[in-house]
Amino acid sequence: MRSLDLRSNPSLTDPPPEIVREGSKGILNYLRQQLEQGKHFIYEAKFLIIGEGGAGKTSLAKKIKDESYELDSDEASTDGIDVIRWGFDFQKDKSFRVNIWDFGGQEIYHATHQFFLTKRSLYVLVVDTREDNTNLYYWLNIVRLLSSDSPVFIVKNEKQDRTCRINERQLRSEFLSLREILITNLKTNRGLSDIKATIQRHISALPHVGQTLPKKWVDVRKVLEDDSRNYIALSEYRQICEANNFRQRQDQLQLSDYLHDLGVCLHFQSDPLLKKILILKPEWGTTAVYKALDTKEIKENLGRFSRTQLDNIWREHQYADVQDELLQLMIKFKLCYQIPGTDNEYIAPQLLDDNQAEYIWDKSNNLLLRYQYDFMPKGILTRLIVEMHEFIEAQTLVWKSGVVLTNGVARAEVIELYHRDEIHLRVSGARPKELRTVITHEIDKINNSFDRIRVQKLIPCKCSVCNDSEEPHFYHLDKLHERITNGKQTIECGKPPYEDILVRGLIDENSQPLSNIQDLPQEKWAATLGARGDNKILELQKESWPIQIKPNIKIPKVFISYAHEDEPFKDKLDKMMAGMKRRGVIETWQDRLIEPGDDWYESIQTAMNDTDMALLLVSSDFIDSSFINNEEVPKLLKRRESEGMRVIPIIVRPCLWKSEPMLPKLNVLPKDGKPVITFEKENGARDQAWTDIAKAIEKIAKNFPAN
Repeated sequence: MRSLDLRSNPSLTDPPPEIVREGSKGILNYLRQQLEQGKHFIYEAKFLIIGEGGAGKTSLAKKIKDESYELDSDEASTDGIDVIRWGFDFQKDKSFRVNIWDFGGQEIYHATHQFFLTKRSLYVLVVDTREDNTNLYYWLNIVRLLSSDSPVFIVKNEKQDRTCRINERQLRSEFLSLREILITNLKTNRGLSDIKATIQRHISALPHVGQTLPKKWVDVRKVLEDDSRNYIALSEYRQICEANNFRQRQDQLQLSDYLHDLGVCLHFQSDPLLKKILILKPEWGTTAVYKALDTKEIKENLGRFSRTQLDNIWREHQYADVQDELLQLMIKFKLCYQIPGTDNEYIAPQLLDDNQAEYIWDKSNNLLLRYQYDFMPKGILTRLIVEMHEFIEAQTLVWKSGVVLTNGVARAEVIELYHRDEIHLRVSGARPKELRTVITHEIDKINNSFDRIRVQKLIPCKCSVCNDSEEPHFYHLDKLHERITNGKQTIECGKPPYEDILVRGLIDENSQPLSNIQDLPQEKWAATLGARGDNKILELQKESWPIQIKPNIKIPKVFISYAHEDEPFKDKLDKMMAGMKRRGVIETWQDRLIEPGDDWYESIQTAMNDTDMALLLVSSDFIDSSFINNEEVPKLLKRRESEGMRVIPIIVRPCLWKSEPMLPKLNVLPKDGKPVITFEKENGARDQAWTDIAKAIEKIAKNFPAN
């Protein structure tokens, strides 16, 4: 069998959709495990409680588990997420397990909804009847967007027996997944039995209930869930799998990926730092993240914070050993970014000033574009700010709902008008289409991360009236394509005197290939194309403007040679070079990029043949490694002698490196060969040493000769 495409089969539950997304290789691997291990039936589902802060979500969760629970009027609101297990009898000899997810309702938590509001789940929207602003439409829309119409019901929490009216008929007509609207008073338990019965009825009818999984998946998952710790190392996870006769690495990673998709644990396999741990309690990770963002000091500083502040916030024992990983988790969730040019200073854009920054804008000859959403989830603009933070003008022209970006030759203003479900973009300066292409590519990526989002690109009219207007008439891009498809060559402007405009001209104006790209400096070219560490031409979405470019810029490939005992140093170096990779200054390769099943020896040899620069992380283990000294170093030094390839030793731990025949002839880092580990960590000297190393590498890379 060469291919097997099981996508878009709504009734298919085995294999589950999380496996189907992996394609034929993943599906066949999953089915093989079922044959080898046998099957285990699953009677379990996720129940998510959502709504505004203070609506009574936590009270409902605790009442479902224990009806005798006494409400506490001073009970703190949920920070991030809380997870509670609850079970009920099901089909005679079976028990059903419900994983209750209680979500914090404050707006700052909305940015992570995309990671945890899952499909094949049951939702309840809790409404505080004392509040006028229940935000029903936002919550029902976000469930519809992220959960593929999972069933949802509304609970009106009649605190102090105050009622509120809900237009049930209208809501049902707009949201087909809305099942019921129930009433309760959680203080007296009125209506609680009906709520529990409703949960049992709807959650046991979810389509995946009763699906089968390979038996050892269930065995390993039970061990993980019974573990009281918040996280474990990847190596320990693999030991647990081995202890349960679950031995193949690809099977182990497929299971951790499946559990990640379900929200049972978090394992970011593609992240160089986070892939080394499994977060067994997702609520622990999110609580730590929001503990930082909810700190008064950081709020008052409008989202700016230092690594020192984070270390202090996470000084408790449960966080002390994984502060780097928690910071990376914040970055992974697009909740913050490191301010370029600073040492460990960060910005959380959700906490930025509400007031627009002050700046002067040239309104002549602007390129305009708008995104119009049927429903715009919160956080799109802040995610764009994180993704493009290196383009922020002077690193100051950014606020909560807008940002000014520049690539050095053009400027772009991006503003979110949330009340209108729109994002407005205008670009001025030289070669504005280049910068616009980068920004639209990033916005399209964010939009496409939502499976069911409905958004239109609006193109400005170019008639004699609109051409110089700040508020021209706009056309839907898909409608313009529709007219061309049906042989209609013109379209009427919506403003008097209603000129007819050539449709092809409007489309071509917004699809012209970039030009003169070779005139840009290397870093500007890489940034303008949105390169992320390779020389490939961007693969934009179908509705994006096509780019046809043959770059003549060489982005040097960097090979990292290290002993596995020095992996923490390799990871730190890789992290310090992350900005260079994002800007397209370098590409990096290290052996952890070898895919499961690949020939590791051949992969290393190929990488050494293709590399333009080699970084040697020198230590006693490096010097003692027979493979490094017999295979890697001789080949790299031979290429240095014959081709002039750059080889840079970085002394990470004390060792007799000066006694090695070739190393003393090479300039080493840090300065004077002082080992990195000997710099004091507490006063920031070690971070400064890494920064100096990264700067030296960047300087060499930027001066790298073009092809």
